[in-house]
Amino acid sequence: MFRRSFLLAGAAALAGCSSPGSDAGGRTVNPALRATPTASSTPSPEPTAYGVGDADALDRPRSVVVSNRLVRSEWVTLRVNEGETDVLARTVRVPPVGRTVLADVLGVARPYTVSVRTADNRRRTVDWAPGPGGDDLGIDLDGGVSVRDIYPRSATQSFVEGSTGGLVASASGTAAALLVVDAPDDGGRLRITASDGDGAAGVDLRVPPGSRVPLPLSVPRGRIAVSVETDAGDDRRGWRPPEDGPLYCLIGEPPRLVCDLLIRDVLVENVTDADAVVDVTVHADGERVLDRTVYPAANATVRVQTAVPPAGAFTVTATRGDGGETVRRSFVRCPARGSLVVRLGNDGGIEVGSRAVDSAR
Repeated sequence: MFRRSFLLAGAAALAGCSSPGSDAGGRTVNPALRATPTASSTPSPEPTAYGVGDADALDRPRSVVVSNRLVRSEWVTLRVNEGETDVLARTVRVPPVGRTVLADVLGVARPYTVSVRTADNRRRTVDWAPGPGGDDLGIDLDGGVSVRDIYPRSATQSFVEGSTGGLVASASGTAAALLVVDAPDDGGRLRITASDGDGAAGVDLRVPPGSRVPLPLSVPRGRIAVSVETDAGDDRRGWRPPEDGPLYCLIGEPPRLVCDLLIRDVLVENVTDADAVVDVTVHADGERVLDRTVYPAANATVRVQTAVPPAGAFTVTATRGDGGETVRRSFVRCPARGSLVVRLGNDGGIEVGSRAVDSAR
């Protein structure tokens, strides 16, 4: 049985005082207020969501969420039109491994044409209409441009078909963990199960196609085992929510539990005073995704961009081309949210690690 350890549950001062000798009409005045007043700037009005007052207005204005799955910043130009009407035209910067939110842009339930263009001319044009579940328009910069319906946590219960053990956190409670389900294509029904030494709990979801759904979970603070199952297969992994942060579930054939949705670069850093040759291989979830020979000059870095897709386990193998040592590292925990790094040292050795995008070199 799933045990309880798995559940979380001054007016007078404003008016002034009478003073017959006062030079302010019988009131004491703060000397600082006697100076000549200066004009104050008029605050800019908050923009109003398009069509918010129309008869077919949405219950909640929808935002545009631009997520950057790359480890470099991106500039992107967005245009949203309803027929011949311009609804939005903005150029925004999206930080690496971050996102930019244009809040409350769309206020009416109509079809829109959305055009996206990055600074390096990656383009995508799609038709999009708000759904009934409170979805925002999600745009992923992922080497190309992908579009999702991105749902708020408040929408989670509308996707739950059944649950046991109180796994889904209540709307009023604080979730100890967040599992994000990403369905790039068809979506469908899936079962999530979490367990520790005291028992297990599960939830059945039906996720719409082309969507990203957050699932706030009420779980113990220690390590738990999580599994996901669909008609196409299953996957499982250990998870320490407080240390690891959100866990991501990619709905595919089969489904996969991954560290994040980041597409990583590989950096080969040569800190020596001589040119070098190094063979680098990366396996993600057991599949070889990179096999490259790179030639970093002395005291230089070679960056292999968008080399490693999202995964739950990573193994990096590096061999110096001059017959030096081979180093292989498997990441027992998820790597930092940034690049995988191969560093060539003066002693002929190799270090393999990862570096978050906001970390110093």
